[in-house]
Amino acid sequence: MSTLFAQPYSLDAVGFYFDTLEAYAEKSESLLDTFGNPVEEFEIQFIDGDDCELFSACGINQGNLHTWFEDVLDLRDQEKTALFYLCSILGYNLENALDKLEDVNLSEGNLKDVAETLFDEFYLSDVPESVRAYIDYEKYARDCELGGDLCEFDFNGTTWTCTNASSL
Repeated sequence: MSTLFAQPYSLDAVGFYFDTLEAYAEKSESLLDTFGNPVEEFEIQFIDGDDCELFSACGINQGNLHTWFEDVLDLRDQEKTALFYLCSILGYNLENALDKLEDVNLSEGNLKDVAETLFDEFYLSDVPESVRAYIDYEKYARDCELGGDLCEFDFNGTTWTCTNASSL
């Protein structure tokens, strides 16, 4: 469960904490400033919970808060990681990123380890045994990164590598 705060843009009103869309709707509809006028605009701030990085990457605001509660919070961890990658690294907006979640291929681990695993899986059987000791996985990983095929990033304290970065 995440705790959020609705900070009114009006300096004459006091914000409120909430953790559901219903609580936000109820409190925002009844909030009045010191002059008795309804408060309509809020900055949404992440206060506590596990999804702070994702909240920031998705650019959650008053206009897309419903998407956060209705679509994002129920995602599996791998889908949240893909969403973070699409929004934070590639710059997708939240709606477009949610549509592309299934297109992202992720592997947990750093660039070199993932590149080595991919090379071994797809190419090693074609390399003669006598040449295998000369394979430089670090250079192969660097070439994959420079070519845009692999992209390493950190999310929630874990290093991830997108293995189809050039096709997104």
